[in-house]
Formats: sequence, C-alpha cells, structure tokens
Amino acid sequence: MNERRRVRRTPVYKCAKISTNGSLRDCVVRDLSSLGARLALVSTAYISDQIALTFDGARTLRTCRVAWRSANEIGVEFCESAFRSAA
Repeated sequence: MNERRRVRRTPVYKCAKISTNGSLRDCVVRDLSSLGARLALVSTAYISDQIALTFDGARTLRTCRVAWRSANEIGVEFCESAFRSAA
C-alpha cells in the first residue's frame, strides 16, 4: 500500500473525546502526527464531517476535518496548528 500522508504518524493509544453535533463522544487516538490522527470509535455513523478533538475534557479543542471514515474509525486532518481554548 502506498503511503499518501505528508507526515509520518506515530502509533499511540490515547483516550480522547470528539465534540460533534453538540455532544461529546469517547474515542481512542490510534496514531497521531502534527497534521492529523486516526481515531477509533464504537460507530462513525453520527460523526459529522467537521469535529473538534479534545484530550482534556473539552477545556481545549482542536478543530478537525474528517478525511476518511470506516464503520469504526475516522481519519482527521487538523484545521489549526494549535489547540484553542473552549472558553
């Protein structure tokens, strides 16, 4: 399989939350780079194309665009270079 990513991702296993459609959903970050991540979820059926990712209970959020999805994983591209405060 050809690697199409611009930056190599690092394998991780980190709990996080996705903010989408006004609610927080649990996810696991499976790999991560400065440009994006692969997230594992129970289901991706109700995940919109634009989400926010948080590692600290929504105190800070990182806006993401969903680049691809499967039944229980999504690949996201970070829309900003840094986390922003939720306040």
